[in-house]
This record gives sequence, structure tokens and C-alpha cells, in this order.
Amino acid sequence: METLIEVKDAQQVRPGRGGRKPRNGRVDGGEGLRFFLAKHGGVDGVPNFEREFATESEAMVESLKTGLTYYAVSEWRGVADFSGKKPQLTREPLARSRKTV
Repeated sequence: METLIEVKDAQQVRPGRGGRKPRNGRVDGGEGLRFFLAKHGGVDGVPNFEREFATESEAMVESLKTGLTYYAVSEWRGVADFSGKKPQLTREPLARSRKTV
């Protein structure tokens, strides 16, 4: 059953469903994303990677099998554009060939 929330001007909107990933942040091997399984016996609060996976789905399945956590890491490079009066700082995803185990 969906509920409606009343907003000013008698406009009706539906509450967000949540849990959806935005299109620009692709889940399975999107640009700049890498997926790793944690090592056994890691130190609390410090990520320690054991294996890399090509997709989040593979990392999630292995996490379920082993009981270990997995990490999604974004990898970016800072880029400066000095063509205008004010320098513009942006980022670009690193394009790497992935070696999975």
C-alpha cells in the first residue's frame, strides 16, 4: 500500500522508495569503482583488502560465502583546467585494467 504525502498547493507526491542507485553511480564495475573482499583478522577501522572482483555482485556473493565484508572503492584523479580566468578543479575516473583473482 502506497501512502501519499500532502504538500503545499494541494500537490500530491509519493514518498521515495529508497535503496535505488543513481544512474551515474553504476553498481557493477562502473567508472572509478573497484570491489574488494576484506582480509581475515583485519584491524578495526582500517580497510585491508584481500581480493578484487570485477563486479559488486561477485564481491557480494563471496562476502556471503565467507562471512567477510567487502569494500567498494572509488578511484579518481584530480584535474585542473586553467583555460579560463578562474582555474576549475574537477575529477576524472581512472581507467585501469582490472586483474581479478
